Amino acid sequence: MPKNVLDIGFFSMMYSQISGIAKAVRSLAEAIARTGHRVHVFSPKIQNGLPKPKNLFIHSIGGFRVGTNPEIIFSLPIHNYFFPEHEFLDISHIMTPVTIGVMGLSWSKYLGIPLVGTHHSPLAYYSDTYIPIAGKIMSKTGFLWAWERHIWQKFDLVSVPTPSKKELLLEHRFFKNPIISLTNGIDDFYFQKVDGNDIREKYNLGDKKVLVYASRQSPEKNIEKVVKAFKRIHKEIPDSHLLLVGTGPSVQSIKRRIHWYKLQKHVTQTGYVSDMELLNIYKTADVSCLYSWVEAEGLVLLESMAQGTPSVGANGCGIKDVIRHKKTGFLVNNLNEFENRVIQLFKDDDLRAELSKNCKKYAKMHRIDEVAKIWIEIYKFTINELYPLRYYKRPKEERFQKVFEFVQKIPSISF
Repeated sequence: MPKNVLDIGFFSMMYSQISGIAKAVRSLAEAIARTGHRVHVFSPKIQNGLPKPKNLFIHSIGGFRVGTNPEIIFSLPIHNYFFPEHEFLDISHIMTPVTIGVMGLSWSKYLGIPLVGTHHSPLAYYSDTYIPIAGKIMSKTGFLWAWERHIWQKFDLVSVPTPSKKELLLEHRFFKNPIISLTNGIDDFYFQKVDGNDIREKYNLGDKKVLVYASRQSPEKNIEKVVKAFKRIHKEIPDSHLLLVGTGPSVQSIKRRIHWYKLQKHVTQTGYVSDMELLNIYKTADVSCLYSWVEAEGLVLLESMAQGTPSVGANGCGIKDVIRHKKTGFLVNNLNEFENRVIQLFKDDDLRAELSKNCKKYAKMHRIDEVAKIWIEIYKFTINELYPLRYYKRPKEERFQKVFEFVQKIPSISF
């Protein structure tokens, strides 16, 4: 094997599933493989037939469905924890801290290879939604944050998609390892030219002003609150429409809220849509939004920006790093501000056009192929400089200093 070609192990509970994290992991794996390095993905129940680059290798480790709306696959491959089968790996990249992430950690320790990880979503923010009783107990007691600290402190380097996500981890005492911020990036697919006319016809939108909320329909996304806000928005702008794109556990409760406010003719739940239809929806929309208070990054905002669509989003973790206030959209602190900003954008065509130009420029800074090149540099840096420091148990201050010096050379990374 040429020494300049790396074998990189990706360990993730999600890869072929439908979620922002899965999309981020999949995009990065494929982009790195396109650079000529070999990427080995370890994930449960990988769907067959997914297109993949030449240097991307899929290692399905089994699993079973625990959710269908959206599909959630769970795997607990304990038998693999102690018997690594892939001793050719040069470095491991962990994307989720449980089950398969623990397997990757165990393999890395056994093989004596470096370990980096990307922290996408705090377990405590989702456990009570998807594991109703036990999840709520683990979240309220602080067990899940303690578990994450225990796992992530074993890494050579931790990355997060946004600086505010790093702030969140530091608030929960993730002090032992260097943490860098680097965007997840978006595929070139989202920059292609489309006209969106078919969407207006399909959803009978005519010339209406369109607000789109594309996300998993679940409690933490606060979609019911956005529906409530849209009641006032529609009263102010009668010729407006809200498209709710996606599926999830809150579909029915959101539908009831729409009926409660008598907005059936003015709010559409599209359900799952293809990537191409979503792209056309971004192009059709006048404004996109995301009103959750903890996001890793909010990739849907970047995807819509690539089509020149300005956004209104909660001034919370992740989102506040993606929306450039008054340049690519608006950050809001409450529903009243949300309503006012959407109304402002609907009414002011010139402002929307100005923000649209800024959105396209800003989105280009997040192209996934450029992000992949940076990750290759991170892997080499970790292998050659960081891992030896941890292996020989050097003071953590030396590792932090090394990372500080490294990121000075790459403006896209913050530390």
